[in-house]
Amino acid sequence: MRRWSGAFGAAVAGALVAVGGIGAPPAHAEELQPVERFASCINGGGQGNVLMLIDTSGSLFNTDPDAGRVKAASATVTRLAESLTDVPGEVDVAVAGFGTTFEPSLGWTPLTADNLGTINGNLDQFANKIDGVDTDYWTAMDGVRREFSARAQDQKTPCNLLMWFSDGEFNLNQRANDSEMQKWGGPKAWVPDNRLRTEADIDAALTAGRNDLCRAGGLADQLRSLDIITIGIGLAVDSPPESFELMQGISTGAGCGENTSPTPGEFIMATGVDDLIYDFITAINTGEGGENKPCVDAECPEGTRTFVLDGSIGAVNATAKAPVDGTRIYLKTRSGENIELTQGTGERDLGGSTLTWEWVTPRVLTLDLTRESPDNWAGPWGIVFVADEQSDELARSSITLKGDISPVLVNRDQLDLRIGEAPAELQLGTVDRLGQRIDPATLSDQTVLGVKLISGGETTQLASGLVKADMEDPIELDLDGFNPGVAELVLTLDVTTQSWEEGGTTIPGTRLEPRHASIPLNILPPADFPTLPDKVSFGHTETADPVTIQVPLEGAGCAWLSDETRFTGYPEGLGDAKLTSPATDRASCTSGSLELTLDPGGLGNGSFIGSTRVTLAAADSSAEPVVADLAFDLSQSRPASQPVLWSTLILITLLGVAIPVAILYLVKFLTSKIPGTAVLAGSAYGPVDDAHAFTDNGVPLNVANLTVAHLTNNRREVTVAGKTLKAKMGAAPTEPGYVVVDTPGPSAGGRTSLQSVGGNARLPLAVQGNWMVALDPQRPVGGAVEVTVFTAPGSPGFSELLEDVRANIRTAVAKLRAGLPPEQGAPSADPWAGGGGTPTPAADPWAGGGASAPTGDQWAQPTNPTVNDPWANPPGGQRPTGGPNSW
Repeated sequence: MRRWSGAFGAAVAGALVAVGGIGAPPAHAEELQPVERFASCINGGGQGNVLMLIDTSGSLFNTDPDAGRVKAASATVTRLAESLTDVPGEVDVAVAGFGTTFEPSLGWTPLTADNLGTINGNLDQFANKIDGVDTDYWTAMDGVRREFSARAQDQKTPCNLLMWFSDGEFNLNQRANDSEMQKWGGPKAWVPDNRLRTEADIDAALTAGRNDLCRAGGLADQLRSLDIITIGIGLAVDSPPESFELMQGISTGAGCGENTSPTPGEFIMATGVDDLIYDFITAINTGEGGENKPCVDAECPEGTRTFVLDGSIGAVNATAKAPVDGTRIYLKTRSGENIELTQGTGERDLGGSTLTWEWVTPRVLTLDLTRESPDNWAGPWGIVFVADEQSDELARSSITLKGDISPVLVNRDQLDLRIGEAPAELQLGTVDRLGQRIDPATLSDQTVLGVKLISGGETTQLASGLVKADMEDPIELDLDGFNPGVAELVLTLDVTTQSWEEGGTTIPGTRLEPRHASIPLNILPPADFPTLPDKVSFGHTETADPVTIQVPLEGAGCAWLSDETRFTGYPEGLGDAKLTSPATDRASCTSGSLELTLDPGGLGNGSFIGSTRVTLAAADSSAEPVVADLAFDLSQSRPASQPVLWSTLILITLLGVAIPVAILYLVKFLTSKIPGTAVLAGSAYGPVDDAHAFTDNGVPLNVANLTVAHLTNNRREVTVAGKTLKAKMGAAPTEPGYVVVDTPGPSAGGRTSLQSVGGNARLPLAVQGNWMVALDPQRPVGGAVEVTVFTAPGSPGFSELLEDVRANIRTAVAKLRAGLPPEQGAPSADPWAGGGGTPTPAADPWAGGGASAPTGDQWAQPTNPTVNDPWANPPGGQRPTGGPNSW
């Protein structure tokens, strides 16, 4: 299992990677690494979609107590934002957590400097989100499928990347009763009849989940059919490496699924938090990594990583990991000066360039070197590692040189590619990071351009080995033999920096990572033939009924459905789905639109994804028909099962009151919706006791950092800021509707006088203008509490809402904690000393044996759990005996 060595940052930002003496072999279009494909799509002007998916299972309390995963994700997003300042396409980021359920935390947000605070602020919340009972891979991947499927509906050229982190294997815990089942997310969608009561139930559910993830056309194949590139990052602290085999298979295709070409993604294994942070950051901003044996006491050649800069390089990004504590890292400038990169953050003007650095942890460093002028730039530089004593551990580093050169299709907007007409001419060129043309004469003699066209799964080499003298000569593109539809033009630019001569010694130039750009080209059918889109969606359904759509046909002529449909993804047991049309031959050829019907053949959870062929005929019937490919998808899910009290309904009917009662409840149901156009929400964490609260000096929330969820068709359930709001109509005929927020620990909601139902927060239907508070599920008495506020667009009365929180939070928390047993190992020192924050226990509450939680009390929480935390996923996949609440 190799370390990550993709070129995401390089390809996205023109960041061409160089490490002295290390060259990258030429890359060909069909051999692009997974993240290179994503980057190439962005460089071609596609819309980037990056979903950060973070494990929230309780085992993180032990494996990542300092929230290294959050530091890593934030540093990664910051690096990525810096890299995207000079690329044609745009990138949006969304954040979600998974444990027992899939929980969106931040909606799709443009990754810009202005939005970094919002994105990283949302990621920061995951430091305290470690309350998941399960590590549910199936539900996580199904949530990913739904997010990207919905996202793609309005995007012509989506570029999709999933980065997901977990510290454990696919694992479920037992449910003691129906109440616990409901509290922990209800039945699992892939085994809705399994109550998860026994070890045998758990084993059966896990087996079924693995099978559905990795079968042909299963959930993993469905993700790949949606062109989602997957980067999995596993933290193996307490778990053996083999426990991550399923995660690796989902990410890379190794032993999981059939849709494995091209390679779906990458998997990274980290054995410690420092490695995790280093790997997370370099996963999107590196080329070939390197390792050095550190020097002892003073600079030495073997402890120095050398790279050569010239005028084609505009900036340098590097990430380094020290092998042992106390290792000093220096930047060696072209003049030979060694600048110590001291712990913390720093900045220095080098006279022609600016150096900044930050230690993310005491062992992991990021640095940026930005050219301001040609002065003191060209020449050899280096990163030097110096330790106080000899060590067998190696230093790691990744150096990214951001080039000022990219390949482009100059006449892209002027091309009219139509089959049957004269060959088109492709005008290529190179530009700098500002989009300005580069004169080829100024390039090095080792700059080479290659051009390929990918259409219908076939790759055609249009040009190769174009040197600077002829790379701007037009390239002829003859479309005879191609089918109508969207083809992919792939440009690959290989660059080697100029050699450096000094003191009679020549330091050869460094061969940089190739820069790729994938540009979609729409190949039109001959004149007088209709055109159709390259993909269509049947939307979403919760029934087994066939779904019919009309595919628009533009222009003259007609079309019919060929009998060549292939499904690459489908829900379990529904591999016999059918795609049909009234138009099946020349006699039934249709104009204006083509009716298509997709019959699922049953009801399941997943996406029907595939492609079919449509025959196009000209208005002049003497012309030979042509065939075009059409991609399609349909998302399907089973509706949530609800118990039906048939005996009660029959009794009411016999009493002659069924109709009026039904009408009354129907009216209640129709009106029990969350009003308004959107809900904005944000959360804050901190300690609260009878005398103090972290909100006493003001609630640490502001409008700019709130998350928004738009209210469209579904006003009965909405997820915002990691909280799922569910509208209820109330059991009694005259009871008003309300909203419930499921939480793992006790919670209450409303305003001034807060309410709970079944241990969960209860809010009015108009949740905007209200707030809720939730106790720590693992330390309900002494742990930090979470406050979440809800408001409407424009945030009316927001300051008054925060004042209500400040005035009433201590009373609300006291009521929630009333009757709870005291925690063993409670803090012996004042938790408010030293400026606040979450109290630190004097003794480890997880150490030693455990007492049983009181039974029959829904407020009761564990007082001293054993090492095998039931909120966690214990090493080796073993679960606590006696059910998930055994302590």
